[in-house]
Amino acid sequence: KKAKQTARELEDEPLRKSTGGPVSAFPASSDTLKTIRFTQKNVHDFAWFADKRFRVLKGEVELPHSKRMVTAWAMFTPKNSQLWRRSIEYIHDGIYYYSLWNGDYPYNNVTAVDGTISAGGGMEYPNITVIGNASKAYELEVVIVHEVGHNWFYGQLGTNERVHGWMDEGINTLNEVRYMQTKYPNNTALSDMALNGIFHLKNLSHHDMGDMFYRAIAGMGDDQPIETHSNDFSPMNYGGIMYQKTGLVFFYLKDYLGQELFDQCMQAYYKKWEFKHPQPEDLRAAFEQTSGKELNWFFYDLIQTSNHIDYKISRVKKSGDGFDVTVKNVGQVNGPIEVAAMMGDSVVAKQWVDPSGHKETITFPVQATRFSIDPEKDIPEMNRQNNNWRQKGLFGKYEAPKFEFLFGDNEANKTTTFWTPIIGGNYYDKFMIGVGLHNYGIPNSKVNYVFMPFFSFGRRAVSGMAEISTVFLPKQGLKTSRIGVSVKSFKHDTTYRYNQSYFIAISPYWSAKIGNRGADNPVTQILRVQGMYRKDQFGPTHIERVGGYLEYDYLFAKRDHKIHLNFRNEYLTDTHTSDELGRAMLEVSYSYRYKKDEGRRWIPKKGRKIGNAAKGWISIRGFIGKQYISNFDKAVNGYQYSMSLSGSSGQQDLFVDQYYFGRNNVSGIWSQQRQENMGGFKSTSYYGTTSDMLTSGNLYLQLPLKPGLFGLFADVGAFWNNTGNSVKVNSAANLGAAIRLGDYFAVYFPLWMSKELRDSFGNSHYGSKIRFSVKINLFRSPISLKGIL
Repeated sequence: KKAKQTARELEDEPLRKSTGGPVSAFPASSDTLKTIRFTQKNVHDFAWFADKRFRVLKGEVELPHSKRMVTAWAMFTPKNSQLWRRSIEYIHDGIYYYSLWNGDYPYNNVTAVDGTISAGGGMEYPNITVIGNASKAYELEVVIVHEVGHNWFYGQLGTNERVHGWMDEGINTLNEVRYMQTKYPNNTALSDMALNGIFHLKNLSHHDMGDMFYRAIAGMGDDQPIETHSNDFSPMNYGGIMYQKTGLVFFYLKDYLGQELFDQCMQAYYKKWEFKHPQPEDLRAAFEQTSGKELNWFFYDLIQTSNHIDYKISRVKKSGDGFDVTVKNVGQVNGPIEVAAMMGDSVVAKQWVDPSGHKETITFPVQATRFSIDPEKDIPEMNRQNNNWRQKGLFGKYEAPKFEFLFGDNEANKTTTFWTPIIGGNYYDKFMIGVGLHNYGIPNSKVNYVFMPFFSFGRRAVSGMAEISTVFLPKQGLKTSRIGVSVKSFKHDTTYRYNQSYFIAISPYWSAKIGNRGADNPVTQILRVQGMYRKDQFGPTHIERVGGYLEYDYLFAKRDHKIHLNFRNEYLTDTHTSDELGRAMLEVSYSYRYKKDEGRRWIPKKGRKIGNAAKGWISIRGFIGKQYISNFDKAVNGYQYSMSLSGSSGQQDLFVDQYYFGRNNVSGIWSQQRQENMGGFKSTSYYGTTSDMLTSGNLYLQLPLKPGLFGLFADVGAFWNNTGNSVKVNSAANLGAAIRLGDYFAVYFPLWMSKELRDSFGNSHYGSKIRFSVKINLFRSPISLKGIL
């Protein structure tokens, strides 16, 4: 009766988004009590929902194998009526296709319930699922189908999601993706919903979005094996690996076995283990026994390790009436490879090869203008830019360049360069205008580059920055290994006009993220070795310096605690004067979240928090530095080459790590820019800048006020120089208030200084004592996302 009434009401309101008004209010409760008894066999969980406002729709599903009829129910509140008007269709199709592929649904009813409040994406129970808020019909259909699908994967096949979550969420994600591609083969609605389809993501399918998510994580070296305990997954990998990667690798297996054989394997698994509790070895046995294939490459390499897949076409040779195509495995998984012969964009022949070594040659007795590995992108490879060969084009293996605005996805069959107009400026270059060119997309390419040339109106020439690098993903020991070189050149003086004053710095480097891709680890370690050649031009004269540094970063990050350690050893020499500098510096900091973010609640399946409660951190930092080589004239270069109590100014940024608005200014507002390093004093004083040894302690208190920008600071430090047989120790301290935006921008206002520090300013006005910090380094990413979340 209720279902018929709801159907009639929906017919009368085809264009209304919400009924609103009194109909959404709770009806009065009845004085009559009644008891309803529900019984169901072969379930290991249950749920029950009630809402007197519910509208109800009813339907039936004929199962594909047994032809038995199953009753489908949808229950939703009036305000969501228009969104839920096709919900019976979604339930019907989900039950039908899951039954077709895996085995018939065993129960008599299936129900989807509108949760009315955000319940994450949704939550599953046998026979029934509760659905959270959705904004569009496509999103609602995806969630309903996924949650209904859990009737198979955790319901009928009772796997342990805490220990083997991929057997539940991951295989269910495979079926979800199959469903969307079967019902909507040309649909890209999911990518259209991502940032409203901007950044050239409009052409991506449901499968492509998951593929991009996984490969973006893996490209950072932060992925974990699929076979990881749910408690040990990082929040990012919980979705990106357990859900998406598992779905992707099973899609790969389906493509290799063929849909018919793959379905036979799944049905054999379902038939043997229905209403039981299978383990990973049971799933593997079902697939290997049914397919007759040895699948160690899948169930070990892809499931139990984080080894990456990467194949390339290394050679194409004309052979008689066809071609010999050599495929090389440059990844870490020795799995099957699909290669296609193509005429233009049309496939004329396909072959699968099971590699026995690192290279395999496939003979195609057909005419073709192009060969491609996995043209449908069903294999979750890390790098697809090496998958194509064509008779015409740049070197045969690369497409002609394509330019797109700002940002987007890196497509396998296109050599894409992203561009954007850029503006900039500093005290010497004045206003700068240029264009930025890069290939950083989702995911990143094997070789990445960025070029940022500006026309400098102060220099009347080109200033700017550029970098090119390549990333390796080792099996063990290192999560990522990057080799690159950066170039920077800007005007740096006002004494000489135009292009008579500038610097150019060329910095080759190697950086690595240390560790193995296993259980979620609160520790992140980064090692960086960087060299430098730097030329500073001053009119007719110039200075040339060479050197480098070794830097080690350690970060331990938990929800309420962070420990950061940085060790840096630098060496620099002037090739003209033989001035020489060598120093070692150690920085250790501890941060504690003393004000928790109460009032915010976690949405598990959407992986986000809602609410806007204030929070507060307190941080304490210690620093010690020693110059063990000081072979330079301190009267001439002491300020530039020595450590600084107040952090490095532009002149003391010897390796051009940061961007300064007035790199060589010693007065005026641009001279008040300092970096948060060395002594770390929140001061603009030059006091303590010619020392051989320096130590300091710094305290910062973030006040628990929204939006978390305001704080208080305190600094204390000492420095000394070796003078003959005597050592003179000097000390200083200061207190003040600050406005700070993360680690990227800060303004510090001194409120009290010790006498030595105060006297160093002489009669300077208060404004000259206000210090600011701007951290802009496009070529040095944060140590880890953990450090900024």
